[in-house]
Amino acid sequence: MKTEQDSHLNIASRLQELMPGGKVIVEKAMLAAAVRSSSVVQPGHSPSCIVQPANPDELQAVIGFANEAGINLTVTSSTGIHRNGGIANPDKNVLIDLSTWQKIDLIDRRNRTCRIESGVTYGQLIAALTEHGMTLPIPLAPRCGKSVLAAVMDRTPTTWPNKQWDSSDPVGSTEFIFGNGERFRSGAGGGPGSIEQQRQSGGAQKFSSGPSQTDFHRVVQGAQGTMGILTWITLRTELMPRVQRSFFTSNERLEKLLPFVYAIQRGSLGEQTLILDRTATAMLLANGDMNAFLTLRSEMPAYICLQNIAGFERLPQERLAYHLQDIARFAKKFDLPIEEQVGTCSAVDLYSRISQPCGEVDWRDKLRGNSLSIFFLSTLDRMPAFYRIFVDTAQEFGIPEIETGTYIQPIVQNHSCHIEFILPFDSNSETEMDRMKQFERQAVVRLMDAGAFFNRPYGSASELVWAQNPANFQLVKIIKGLFDPKRILQRGKWGL
Repeated sequence: MKTEQDSHLNIASRLQELMPGGKVIVEKAMLAAAVRSSSVVQPGHSPSCIVQPANPDELQAVIGFANEAGINLTVTSSTGIHRNGGIANPDKNVLIDLSTWQKIDLIDRRNRTCRIESGVTYGQLIAALTEHGMTLPIPLAPRCGKSVLAAVMDRTPTTWPNKQWDSSDPVGSTEFIFGNGERFRSGAGGGPGSIEQQRQSGGAQKFSSGPSQTDFHRVVQGAQGTMGILTWITLRTELMPRVQRSFFTSNERLEKLLPFVYAIQRGSLGEQTLILDRTATAMLLANGDMNAFLTLRSEMPAYICLQNIAGFERLPQERLAYHLQDIARFAKKFDLPIEEQVGTCSAVDLYSRISQPCGEVDWRDKLRGNSLSIFFLSTLDRMPAFYRIFVDTAQEFGIPEIETGTYIQPIVQNHSCHIEFILPFDSNSETEMDRMKQFERQAVVRLMDAGAFFNRPYGSASELVWAQNPANFQLVKIIKGLFDPKRILQRGKWGL
């Protein structure tokens, strides 16, 4: 009688035949390690095997075979412990690992763009761009194994809001393979001509809309692997500053900082900007040292707003001076200090920490081994109300206010903001883990009822968010049927 293990081995053997240059992994320890996550909600199966195709043709062959055999595919391009459990699947699956695809085959300073494969990390891309005098907006201190492509396609917020004109930025053109096996290029990369022919005529595949008036990259962006799998992406980059200066504004009340942030963002003043409370600031700087964390937290004001201003190629000193002058004027108007250091924490050190990878372990998890993050979008003025809901819910579960961290990130030129509540905890304690699961669900329900928009639904939100808009869920099901009719990509995720 044919066993389940025999079936898995037969599938692995067939997949290896389809990938002469690729690799199939079946070792149990590697299968379990590949889907490690710090999420408190992990309703997932370990994959039956991991496939590492050598190129897009092999990836397309794997997707074609999955359609024939009815295999459920999940995908990752990052390494290490995954923060939110996005690759977890409630059913048996084969994991496609694209973390070895690390080619950067275009850095175009004239057009301020680059083209990268799926597995390129922030550390690799920053180093490559630096050689050309360029940089790019990045998330707050990403972990070393985080794929750039995965982050931008998940709409992870960056700390540089005035360089973002649309929620999809900095995405340019993309190439992906839909669940039906069809390979597709979006944006300017869609044609006419091949990528090589476009390059010869001076094209840089920077434009995101297209072909024609379509915008197909939005079908896969934010879909968490349910619609298609990307092979490469072009990203809009920025010039590296010639001069820059970092400083804080701070206050014991969050409400005092908000008008200041609105004012400077309205005038596109400064570059990187964000708000952290004292707990999140100490977590970021302490690097897992509990004593350093306690010292830093005791020194910090309740909330700080980090500002980084810069001058670029043209009149850098003059640009720096007028930005500082205008920001100082607003700080004075709202009775806020401009400081380069608070206690032992300097603005330069904090800016340095947020603008580079934080190490193999995410900075949120270093203090106690794990952390719960609940994040969503709203407008900046509604933040205090959401904070009160979160803290009141936490106190019902015996969690004091001082243990929770807050990160507020304006996005799309402060038209909205990413709000994140962070709670470190010890995941080795079953009692603590159960408490976090119950608290997470209750907090998500209450925040959602108050108007929080979970545009990147993970954990309990990935189940609850669709009930908020049944008509939209039906539309997503229709789109899934068009581009992945046999439901081979993340089958069962979100109930698709």
